[in-house]
Amino acid sequence: MIADSVPWREELLKIATALERRAEVKRWSTRTGFLVERDLMVGMFTIRRLVESAKTSSLLPRERVSFGMHPLTSRVPGIYDRWEYWEYYDMDSKRQTELTVRELVNLFVHSFVLEFYPQSEEGPAKIWVVSERDRHKWLYSISFARIAALFRRIGHEDVVHMEGPWDQAATRLSQHDYVDAGLARYAPYPFVETPTASRDRLVAAFPQLLTDRISSEQVGPKM
Repeated sequence: MIADSVPWREELLKIATALERRAEVKRWSTRTGFLVERDLMVGMFTIRRLVESAKTSSLLPRERVSFGMHPLTSRVPGIYDRWEYWEYYDMDSKRQTELTVRELVNLFVHSFVLEFYPQSEEGPAKIWVVSERDRHKWLYSISFARIAALFRRIGHEDVVHMEGPWDQAATRLSQHDYVDAGLARYAPYPFVETPTASRDRLVAAFPQLLTDRISSEQVGPKM
């Protein structure tokens, strides 16, 4: 478990800055590729540990992130085929899909293919990734900017409201949740003025607050 989330969040912000900087480089060395791979994996493990340690909003694992989807067009690639993964998937596919943050983290942590390319005439720096579980279906693509934005959002996250038991089962809301629900505004990003909202407005914006309370009351005290 993580006792103090601040150093981990600060590391996420540093990784986001590093990814944004390297995304602008037109030519990468072998060393650059290693640093990108390292930062992506460390960032994903950091998010997983923050979530598992109840240091983030309860809504974070269910937030959705947009990906490109590239269907399998050939046989399922084997372990030695992943270095030429483009031969097995429709790389020109324009299909889009969404994965939750939890799914995104698992995708990278359990990646079968994890490759990336710097910015070029064909477009911005891009990441190609698929897990062992999904390699027989499709390949995913996502921009460096989108991953860096996610790292930065989580790095700046501040839990401002909590209900329920003091553990993973509690409902935790961040300043981002309040802003997304229209209950606060950044002044400036990522800070908000002390968020205040009536109980009715909170439940209307976050129905899980009421659901969690009812579930807790139905269970009753332990004997």
